[in-house]
Amino acid sequence: MTTTAPSARTSVDEVALDLVFQLMAGTYRSPSEALRNDVDASAFGEAVAALADRLDLPAPELASPPWATLQASYVDLFVSSGSGVAAPPYVGYAIDDELMGPSTQLLGAAFADHGIALCDDWHDLPDHVAAVAEGGLHLVRAGRAQAAFDLLEGFVAPWFERFASAIATKDVSSFYGPVSRFLHDAIREVTRENRS
Repeated sequence: MTTTAPSARTSVDEVALDLVFQLMAGTYRSPSEALRNDVDASAFGEAVAALADRLDLPAPELASPPWATLQASYVDLFVSSGSGVAAPPYVGYAIDDELMGPSTQLLGAAFADHGIALCDDWHDLPDHVAAVAEGGLHLVRAGRAQAAFDLLEGFVAPWFERFASAIATKDVSSFYGPVSRFLHDAIREVTRENRS
């Protein structure tokens, strides 16, 4: 990972950051009843529409695939696949090409500096994109929008740069692909706006 000198920044759009991290946390954790309920009750689609409106982006058309298809697609895209996983769900892997590499250590130190730790019931690697999104959401809601923005720009954006297209290409559920492309566009817009 390369580091650059901090640039002059305008104020961070906390509403957009909150929505990005909410959608990421819901999308990339193992599909649970919470996601199912949010999709069925249109809460997920409403959050997508709110973010699209906020950033002046086109909202993707979201499919409501059968629950078993969504679960199988998640496993195929992010966990285990005979044809290869499209996107290992670890932000450090996207940067370092290895699990638990230097970027994961930097991320852990950044979270520790802000008093963020994994829950005892978390059973995956600490740089899982859903866990990172939860940390980012916590930062935004604790009034640390700049730290959340730095997390998005430094750790999350590289994961989307590397894997969003692969997810869209391999997704058979018509859910993960459109959401990943949309979040990739949203992250680009949030980070672009903050640099201008």
